[in-house]
Amino acid sequence: MLTGENGIINQAQNAKNNSAKAEFEEKVKLAVTASRINEDGTRIDLSKLDSELKNNAKIPEENIDKSGENEGLPWIVTEKDYMYLITEEGNVIEIKGIALDKSQLKLLENESKTLKAIKSKDVNGEITWSSENISIATVDQEGNVRGVGNVGDTTKITAKVEGTDYSATCDVTIVDNWIKVTAEEIAANPDKYYGKEVKNYTAGGATYRVFFVDTGNKYKDGINTVYLKADYDENNKVALNDYAKYNKETTRVKEMNPDWAASRGSNENLWNINEQAAAWLCTPAIGRNEELPWSEYYESGKANYVIGGPSAEMFVDSYNSVLHTNVGNNKLGTKYRAIRKSGYVYTVNDANENYVTIPNTIDYNDYGSMYCGKDGVKVGGYWWLASPSSFTSKDMCNIYCHEAYLDFHGYSNNFCITPLVSLKSDFEVQISYK
Repeated sequence: MLTGENGIINQAQNAKNNSAKAEFEEKVKLAVTASRINEDGTRIDLSKLDSELKNNAKIPEENIDKSGENEGLPWIVTEKDYMYLITEEGNVIEIKGIALDKSQLKLLENESKTLKAIKSKDVNGEITWSSENISIATVDQEGNVRGVGNVGDTTKITAKVEGTDYSATCDVTIVDNWIKVTAEEIAANPDKYYGKEVKNYTAGGATYRVFFVDTGNKYKDGINTVYLKADYDENNKVALNDYAKYNKETTRVKEMNPDWAASRGSNENLWNINEQAAAWLCTPAIGRNEELPWSEYYESGKANYVIGGPSAEMFVDSYNSVLHTNVGNNKLGTKYRAIRKSGYVYTVNDANENYVTIPNTIDYNDYGSMYCGKDGVKVGGYWWLASPSSFTSKDMCNIYCHEAYLDFHGYSNNFCITPLVSLKSDFEVQISYK
């Protein structure tokens, strides 16, 4: 009764091992949960996950295998003989024999992606790959999967350890290059959708990208309003000398600059030139024939209105909604200050209030270069933000693309506009899947 496979001593040892494994799994899951950084838990802060695993779960650094591309997920964590995979979605899966780094794969027609198979420590057999339907997706013996079917087709890719019963599968779906997304989907996954090119809004011949979803109705167009921003175009220059043409009754300057408006919005007669220039830049085009440089970017039935560009507050709200690992995750800020004159100053990581930031403050590479530069390069001059600077009564906030920083300049400079589109709530956005 005491010894043997079913003896009391062996059963006690198994129970102890199972308890230790369950405790380890729970620590890893808690670390993942603590690292989720948006309301519905779909995004994971990798630096926080690393800290949680090391400091709270007490997992040594050498037991954390950051096997994903550029140290992104999936990760493998081990303790004794236990191995767990943290997938791209944040699922924690025990590796029993073999596991794949992805459980689902979406491929464009003729697109290829690679699956990675992970074997547990005691498994040494070769891995063979197979496709359930090679007319939909093929796979070679290196795990390279190619979509060859039609849009909507699905199949399974299987990785099996030869000489064992261990196998793992991944569901493959052939998708269109363009997909429809809701405001809620965009808001839940800004890293995935911000900066994506929009297919079904093309007014004025510009390229538009998903710029911001206002989940809290901060800018007063309604909860979950989607905003698009036109790409930087060196030829689309405007000086704000027509500031006196703004309509006090219709301008969106107070809504777009709520921090400034709380102190300065009550008496338009006291506004300085730069504040009036911001008001003109925030004058909404709601037709194509208006005498506004951005009216050609309005499309009836799709847009609530178009203005000349995002405000400084909306710019930093959008920027801070996504990760910028390639340039450092700077947290940008804007604050109303009546220092020299009434307007905005910038902050970086909640410090150093100033009228300008240092070079390379802004991410110019990711998210379609919609925050700075063009096509992943620091190129071009300035573009306006629809907000007054506190430097002088004639200076406006802007972006300097060539050096990738937040700046200010006089309203009379001939700088580019990047029109901002407020979309109607019933307009369904189609974006580029890649």
